[in-house]
Amino acid sequence: FFHGSVLLSRVMYLLYIILLFISCRPLLLLHLSAFPFPSAPKSGFFCFGPSFFSSAAFILSIFANSRCNLVSISEDNPLDKLSVNNLGLWCYEESGSGYLWSTENIEGDAKFEASRGLGTATMALGFCVWLFYCFAGCFRFGPRAFQAAGLFCLICCILQSLVFLVFQSRVCAGGCGIGVGGQCGIAAAVLWFFASIFSCGVGKEVAAARKAEEPQDAQDAA
Repeated sequence: FFHGSVLLSRVMYLLYIILLFISCRPLLLLHLSAFPFPSAPKSGFFCFGPSFFSSAAFILSIFANSRCNLVSISEDNPLDKLSVNNLGLWCYEESGSGYLWSTENIEGDAKFEASRGLGTATMALGFCVWLFYCFAGCFRFGPRAFQAAGLFCLICCILQSLVFLVFQSRVCAGGCGIGVGGQCGIAAAVLWFFASIFSCGVGKEVAAARKAEEPQDAQDAA
């Protein structure tokens, strides 16, 4: 039983605000004239687009996969007799009281367990992508690094989409609707896709910028 659900929600909202602020840091670096990394302003400008999309997608994935309202339980669902109003991957909301309980007492199946694993994998891989763009605003990475980040974003898009296997599981046999967490999951999958496109685009821009700097570097060496 989650007595501290209200406090936990407030802590999570504070974390989301911090993540959004950090995602905008590459753009803020453009206004720093004495930053110790000479290449940071250019890298920060390139990274702003994918950094914003990947951070927003990561936040929405946390909303979708960790909260208790991924799906809403219809009246025809047998879980309705257990006073289940909204169901998440790891907890559910009790009808009337709004209390949050663990799903350990709900009998799932292979597809429900697969949805759990896919949601966890999305958050783990999404955290790695988000962490990469935190450093990409300060350090210069090669084009292959951004292309790899784009591939990881695409994998997150696929994994987040597959979380909706829960609708084909036993817990939704009697009927389920898309809850607030499910809507966040759809938005997260879309943003992960845009983040993958922007990441690959950044890789091309970085490669072009490096190619343009080669003649200047050769002149400076001479």
